[in-house]
Amino acid sequence: MPGVSKCNVPRAALRWSIERAGVEFGIGSQTLRKSLAKNSTIADAGSCYTTKQIVAALFGALDQEKLATQKQLTKKYQIGNAVAEAGLLDRAALSAAFATLADGIVARIMSATELPREVREDVLRDIASWPLALDEVAHRQTRLPRRRNGARSDDDDD
Repeated sequence: MPGVSKCNVPRAALRWSIERAGVEFGIGSQTLRKSLAKNSTIADAGSCYTTKQIVAALFGALDQEKLATQKQLTKKYQIGNAVAEAGLLDRAALSAAFATLADGIVARIMSATELPREVREDVLRDIASWPLALDEVAHRQTRLPRRRNGARSDDDDD
């Protein structure tokens, strides 16, 4: 008899009562009832649920969670590659280097008496604006969501 299988599962789709599914999946019936309610799962006319409904209520959308994890890993690797290829610069180190450079330029400008005072003040004002320019570039390059009206993110510690 080649077409006969030795299986105790009926050909029709299984339908579970909450009590029987709780025993089968090893959880309390109240816990299962809460999980089904949380997912807004609706029972059939006989107050039974499909295996798919029960698994979704118990384990959630693991495929979506795995996809989100893979997206985060991809982002992590992209940032790591950008760092390795010198595509990203350390903002604190860059600021320190610019500050040192600006201090040297300011000292030379202040000692340059052949420049009129107004010209020296204009050049010093331009040099003083470089931190704002750095902030503007960082603001344009970020892919993080913009905060509005002084809203704080969960990561803000200051």
